[in-house]
Amino acid sequence: MPSTATEAPAARLAAVVADVLGTDWTPPTELDWPVVFTNEAADRDLTLYPDRKNRRLIFELSPADFDRRLFAKYTPDLTGHDSIDGWLADGNLAAVADALAVILERLIELPLPERVALADPLQTERERLAEQARELAANAAYFAAGLIWSQPVGDDAQRLATLARDLAHTATRVDELRGSATAGTAGRF
Repeated sequence: MPSTATEAPAARLAAVVADVLGTDWTPPTELDWPVVFTNEAADRDLTLYPDRKNRRLIFELSPADFDRRLFAKYTPDLTGHDSIDGWLADGNLAAVADALAVILERLIELPLPERVALADPLQTERERLAEQARELAANAAYFAAGLIWSQPVGDDAQRLATLARDLAHTATRVDELRGSATAGTAGRF
């Protein structure tokens, strides 16, 4: 898919990645951050988003249930651009297609980490919930700093919304695992 300078940054990157991945992967229907490609046959999701603080792209490969993940990072040459967003908006993304192809090929070919069988699934979900809460807090602090320094925060808000959805999903799972012990306390403040 050729990209044009009038496309949104997420759409431009998605077009390059779609060309690299080929037809095994389904491109996202929403072209906003994070961009998520799916491979139904392999039960995998590939999530892409900019890491603005470190001026790089993050690629996250996981099963559809998000219990195991692999990450890859790509730091482009931002010469002539003041930020990763500027590079994504009007940089020559086709020029980095070969580098992205190598990164994505290696990431996709790696086996996902093995599941660790824990005796207590509730404890596992609690640990995941705590990690998600820490990540949400860190991103919220970064978002607040952007507000204070009058930097663009729309994409950061989208990332916060995604993190909050993941947190809510895990919290619901924790409540389900707790079972009837908490059923009588629903709705209390």
